[in-house]
Amino acid sequence: MTGTAAAAPKLTMRDRHRLLTRDHILTAGLAAFAERGYVAVTVDDIARRAGIGRATFYLHFDGKAAVLRELRNTAMAVWSQQDAPRGGPSGRPSIRAFFEKVVDFYTSAPQLYTALHQARAADPEFAAAHRATMEADVGEWIEVGAMPGATEAQIRLSVAMMYTMVDAFMHLWLIDGWPLDREAAIEAMTDALHATMR
Repeated sequence: MTGTAAAAPKLTMRDRHRLLTRDHILTAGLAAFAERGYVAVTVDDIARRAGIGRATFYLHFDGKAAVLRELRNTAMAVWSQQDAPRGGPSGRPSIRAFFEKVVDFYTSAPQLYTALHQARAADPEFAAAHRATMEADVGEWIEVGAMPGATEAQIRLSVAMMYTMVDAFMHLWLIDGWPLDREAAIEAMTDALHATMR
């Protein structure tokens, strides 16, 4: 074995153009959601901002919800299983680190949080996808033993608490503009979730 990695296949000009167009759509979508809100934005708004036609938009996405899902997934792609909170007596530091990362993520991209929140409230399909993500988290926590000795019902409660607290605090900060101390909020969420994950 020589130790050299296999060379990645070169992208064709067409592939690069397709990726660039997709990136323009995502950028346009985020700008449109930030300016007008998820509910008011149409596919035509996003396509116009991206400088493409409606047909080209639909070559890449099946609607504005798909654009928002891709924005969320792309932004969160840097997260790994190691970032997930862990239960048990020594799990508190991992829970705190998780909430720190979540708070920093959403406060650095408030327009993404706002659009996600609006989409869950107004779009049944998007809300169902959000619940599917929560269900996937329950399954993942069971698989990796995030809460040693916990039942599925206990894990489900902890996942629900985690999502609810993040949503409530982010809504207060980013939508209502209610001043909260970052450290105190992270400590409160950590204490509450840690209590359910013991």
